[in-house]
Amino acid sequence: MTQDPEEADRSQVRTVGSLVSRVRASPALIGAGLVLVMLLAGFVGWRLTGGGEYVAPTPTAAPVVRADTEGARASLEQLVTGVRDGAEPDGEDAASVAVRNAHAIGVEDVTARYVAESGNVAADGSWTADVEMSWRTPGDPVLTEELKVGFDADGAITGFSAAQGTRLPLWLSGPVEVRRTDSTLVVVQASADVADRYAELATTAVDEVRKVISWDDPRLVLEVPATGLESALGAQPGAYSAVAAVTATVDGSTKAGTPLHVWVNQGVIGDLDAPGAQVVITHEATHAATDAPTGTNRPMWLVEGFADYVALRDTTLPLSKTAGQILAQVRENGPPDHLPGKAEFNTRSEHFGAEYEAAWLACEVLAEAGGEQALVDLYEETGRGTALEKALRTSFGFGEDELTARWRAHLSESAA
Repeated sequence: MTQDPEEADRSQVRTVGSLVSRVRASPALIGAGLVLVMLLAGFVGWRLTGGGEYVAPTPTAAPVVRADTEGARASLEQLVTGVRDGAEPDGEDAASVAVRNAHAIGVEDVTARYVAESGNVAADGSWTADVEMSWRTPGDPVLTEELKVGFDADGAITGFSAAQGTRLPLWLSGPVEVRRTDSTLVVVQASADVADRYAELATTAVDEVRKVISWDDPRLVLEVPATGLESALGAQPGAYSAVAAVTATVDGSTKAGTPLHVWVNQGVIGDLDAPGAQVVITHEATHAATDAPTGTNRPMWLVEGFADYVALRDTTLPLSKTAGQILAQVRENGPPDHLPGKAEFNTRSEHFGAEYEAAWLACEVLAEAGGEQALVDLYEETGRGTALEKALRTSFGFGEDELTARWRAHLSESAA
């Protein structure tokens, strides 16, 4: 029978040990014995390694995964072409959704230029790239942003995002519902029923604003993201967490005449009842109608107070609902000693909301003193650059000190 190779090796080791013990008795054999031991040890090592030449293993290099930039550029070109040609792709991938959104909204003049990879390519071949994109919504100028676009291993578009400080348009951030009339455009990331609700709020808001001020060619655009406002406005996280809606220029500038949109925070306005939601949208529509975000002449209390005056003009809600926060503060600490300024209109303020109520009541005091048209005249005159003190005396016959005194008295009486 054959011997197990491992057992044969152990036998050879034992043989070496036996020879060593024997040479101890004969010094003459020591030299030859040591040579023999070395030879046998080498023989055993050769046998234990399989008798062949030992070759150190070569480290295996990880395969290099490269971005398919040509595929990515082709996908971007397909997106641009799809928007230009009014395509209606059936897929639910990010690019197909974006093309359908653009068609529904009326987005035009889309361009997309691949800039560079952003970060490393993943093991599965996917990566993110910086892409300069331009587009134009009806009635707006061409907008350009450098966005983050995700691609898979084949270069297909997997999604769009934006770095902090960069606005991500709704048409690139997921499916939307679109509603439009001659005076409104509503873009909503929600169900059809929810979109219908916002469309009705927008139409009513235009009608309510036009009861108070002249708005000859109304255009009210509502953008309603799925969650929060920070991504759509390129703001820091949490900046608008307590804000129901905000009116701003489409490009983030303060240049007069720049088109304005209203961004609505579903997480806040969704908790309001129908009258409350209508007040919010009419308030913002007043800002849009009077170019409030680009005006720097009016005091903040007049800008916000007048918008609330228009929004609450026909309401039958009690003061406990429309001014509950400021009246609670008056009961606890007495009336403020001055009209609210920019410092008070802070979205992170502990009493955010009370300032708006206080400003509204100041406008109520003015309307009661001189009538609604006198209030409108004051708003328009200060917007044109007339100093508040002069405009007040022209429209009402008294200055800011007298207004403040009347306002503080009204707050105290209302809180009693």
